[in-house]
Amino acid sequence: MNRKGAVATIAEARGLKNGLSPALLLAGMLAVAGCSTAEPADSAERTTRAAAEASACSLLNAEDVRQAFGATDSFTGTRPDAVDGRRPWGCTWGSRSSYASVGEVSSEDYRAGIKAPGVRLVPQNIGSGDSFAVYPADDHKPMGFAFTTGDRSYHLEVIPARDGDYPRYEQGDIGTKLLRLLIPAIESSRN
Repeated sequence: MNRKGAVATIAEARGLKNGLSPALLLAGMLAVAGCSTAEPADSAERTTRAAAEASACSLLNAEDVRQAFGATDSFTGTRPDAVDGRRPWGCTWGSRSSYASVGEVSSEDYRAGIKAPGVRLVPQNIGSGDSFAVYPADDHKPMGFAFTTGDRSYHLEVIPARDGDYPRYEQGDIGTKLLRLLIPAIESSRN
């Protein structure tokens, strides 16, 4: 039986005396084929959608993170938990003794972090956007890193020892090594 005969048989079986209209038939075939009558997305929209879907954990491999820390423990990357039904973009690479965590933040949170009273910024000059080591006014709080790529803002936290027993320079050295890997990876995934 050919396709036209199969369509006629289906139409009769469903009680359609005049058969399927060509428009209805075309709509059914498009639906089955996964096609849409919506306008195709422009390349910028497709790029933005693909970048938003890129996994932060895929930007660095666990071995690179382990080497940046100079650790013998293995590191595992995990995505953040969902908040209000949405999973924020980010990743935490952790081991039993230490971790590094990157996450996209709002431009307001980014500015608040780098303009807080008493904060000292050290430019890192990595990538095409801004990148800073951020030293809080309180010496007992861990330093962090803040950077931008395009119109997006990020924070990076590096904890060399979960027990808090480490010199601040070690945190800075590890963070700089990770930024040198992370920022170019983000920039290339966003392009």
